[in-house]
Amino acid sequence: MKIAALFIAILMLFGCVKAESVGTKISEPVPEVSEPEEPEEKAEEKPSEIKYAAPESKTPEVAVLNYFDALYDSYAAMLPVDISPVIDRDFEMMGNVQNWNTLLAMRRSIIAENDYCYVETEKFPYTIDYISKKELDDQRMDYVSMKDFGEGAVALHFVIKGVPGKAYPPIFAVNSQHSMVFTLEDGIYKIAYHYFPGSEGKFQNDLPVNLMEKEEMETLLKQEFRQKAEPEVPFSEHERIYNGNAAAGYAAEYCEEQNPAFHFVGDWYGNCMNFASQCIWSGFKTDSETPKGYGGMTKNWYCGKTGGTLIWSSVSRFYEWTTRENCKMQVHKFRDINKVKNGDLVHIGSYVCAEEEKYTHALFVVDCEKMVLAQNSPACFVYYSDLVNNYARFIRPVSLDV
Repeated sequence: MKIAALFIAILMLFGCVKAESVGTKISEPVPEVSEPEEPEEKAEEKPSEIKYAAPESKTPEVAVLNYFDALYDSYAAMLPVDISPVIDRDFEMMGNVQNWNTLLAMRRSIIAENDYCYVETEKFPYTIDYISKKELDDQRMDYVSMKDFGEGAVALHFVIKGVPGKAYPPIFAVNSQHSMVFTLEDGIYKIAYHYFPGSEGKFQNDLPVNLMEKEEMETLLKQEFRQKAEPEVPFSEHERIYNGNAAAGYAAEYCEEQNPAFHFVGDWYGNCMNFASQCIWSGFKTDSETPKGYGGMTKNWYCGKTGGTLIWSSVSRFYEWTTRENCKMQVHKFRDINKVKNGDLVHIGSYVCAEEEKYTHALFVVDCEKMVLAQNSPACFVYYSDLVNNYARFIRPVSLDV
């Protein structure tokens, strides 16, 4: 009996083990499989320059279009472009153009990166209207010997027209007359000479336009845009108080089209300060005063239909006049670009024109938010951010006795 009971117990134990081994699955730990990591997207590297990709210049007209299109692409992208395919580097002036444009792209890029002031990147349409040599307003070609450019050399003259009120790259000199000379080699035309009002202050001089490292440009711009501690100058109130916004409005209206009520000095001698004085006069005059009667002017500073004084039309003479004791016009002179307002006068000089400081060009502030400047010779708008290789001083008219 005991034996039978023991046998039954063994069978029951064996059945339980069997049932457990068959009916119960012991799960083994499943190794974790990590999903493959997606490779990090590399930041797209900014190209170091614009690629010149224009057709061969089989005619001078094609060379002109290739030249300005490439320079405009460079301007908008704030990157340099190698324009060697369309310029003749045997002529030093064109090497200066290449270097000047490289410096312009660098300046604009650094200003934009540091948000020093507004930098235009939008491109606007433009046209090139060709004119004959007889239609030139000055004697520029009297100083150009075509023999110096070799057999097959040709000259073209033209005016670039753009959208009214818009600023274009400085080298476009919109609304003014351009002259170019082209050399011919193996059926390809290349630009060897480029003149327009203001070109001498950019690249058309005996002094070379030298490139610089980005670090040097950054240092110069940091100094240019830093706030400067300048003392406030006390003024004795004269008869009339200057209205800068009225002056800026006049500048915007007559920048591209001359006011026929005033004498036009001409681009060859430079109409810049004549135009700037008109703007200042507009900030002082009453509604009833006109140039015809010299209303709102002084015996030293005046201009009308037939002409005026050198103090009115000369950068250096005007500045010297405003420094005289008891001058009829009181002005505030300063160097801090951050303090500029609408209606301020800007005098600039060029590092490639003279080895010592010399101010030769006048511009007028029409939009201090975007730092848009109006000018004559050439008669167009330009951004302060585009004044490469220049130094500046600022003059704010305050009051006037007439």
